[in-house]
Amino acid sequence: MLAADRFLLPLGELASCLGEAGEVPQRLAAVNEALARCEARDEQWYQAELLRIKGELLLHASEYRSVVGTEQCFDRALRVARSQGALSWELRTAISLARLRASQGRPAEAHHALASVYEKFTEGFEIADLRIGKTMMAQLSTE
Repeated sequence: MLAADRFLLPLGELASCLGEAGEVPQRLAAVNEALARCEARDEQWYQAELLRIKGELLLHASEYRSVVGTEQCFDRALRVARSQGALSWELRTAISLARLRASQGRPAEAHHALASVYEKFTEGFEIADLRIGKTMMAQLSTE
């Protein structure tokens, strides 16, 4: 095991990079390992983001594609983020969920999922995720 593999964040980033490289089985294994470490060590701070990453994998990986699995991951990620007050993780998951709903031809649901989180923010509107959210809401409101 690499020294970096002992930490959740590098495992999550490894999973994202492997997915971009088309290494789906390795990405799924990395995410599942990181989630198992969250549980075993009671380190929940990164769990919502790991669940979101896993949901994205299940959505975009042809061999492992599972819309139901994706929805379950996103729903759980939202619950975890909300219970922790982790608004940034909640926003990132809402963006992923909005993309899914929009791709399913459900723009009103997509807009609602995103707006319900976006409106909780009172500052930091220059960060990338908030700019993405604002742009997505504008696009969804015209559909």
